[in-house]
Amino acid sequence: MTGPAILEVTITHNLPDQKEVQELFEKRLIAIDWGREWNWKSTDPESYKGRAKTDLRLFHAMKRDGAAVIAAHKTAVPKRSDRIIGWVEAGTEFVMLNGLLCLQLTNARVVSSATSFLGNLAPRGCTVQPCHDRAKGRLANLIRGIPIERGVWSLHHYDVEWLVTNHLIRSGLCLTVWSGGRSFESIDHAGYGTTGREVLVQTTVSASVIADKANALLSLGNANRDLMMFGPEAGRWRCPSGIMYHAIEDVFAAIDATTEGRWLIDRMLSCGAV
Repeated sequence: MTGPAILEVTITHNLPDQKEVQELFEKRLIAIDWGREWNWKSTDPESYKGRAKTDLRLFHAMKRDGAAVIAAHKTAVPKRSDRIIGWVEAGTEFVMLNGLLCLQLTNARVVSSATSFLGNLAPRGCTVQPCHDRAKGRLANLIRGIPIERGVWSLHHYDVEWLVTNHLIRSGLCLTVWSGGRSFESIDHAGYGTTGREVLVQTTVSASVIADKANALLSLGNANRDLMMFGPEAGRWRCPSGIMYHAIEDVFAAIDATTEGRWLIDRMLSCGAV
């Protein structure tokens, strides 16, 4: 993608009135409701404080510059994973609906967030926020009809764990693999290695959590266990000694280089309109 980065935004509608959520969904609107709490004394963000100010500033930026949006309208969709993706056109005007401050989506369609990177774009700790650091331009490209890049960053984060599971067996690192969380708290994979030793594995797509995951691994280390971390190549330096580090980019490339691996990744990358 060339030119200035496009604002990418994720929003979830947790409104108590299900009929309102349904109406927003049918009209392809996204909304915030701070104004009802504050009696809409103004749509100027500086008239508010805290989260209300933050959200209004974001809505104004979307109104002014445009944005690629992924929106969850809970209770209004047939499947829990369904999301609307679409554009807020630059220079659009606010719409008021039942006291909700809304923006209209164009080129909108319903997709499933159960596959591909979309499943990692839900707002964290709030209802609306920029998600460009996680979307990395892929949301904007998906809305524009540009094919998703065939790479590990286009996978759902759960599917990266499945990728690692397959790699552990195919590469000969493990003979069998089980869910780590069923065996040890906060471990992603537990395996039986070809050397007859247990293998404990952590997997992440985020370099920022490698240190925490490594600490969890090290706390379970003993003479009969091999410890492994699968994460971004850029985060290798964060992993302490005593843990074997594997780049998830290399894992993706190795699996995708085989016929059966391409079949697996094709399933993981499926992300079409409903």
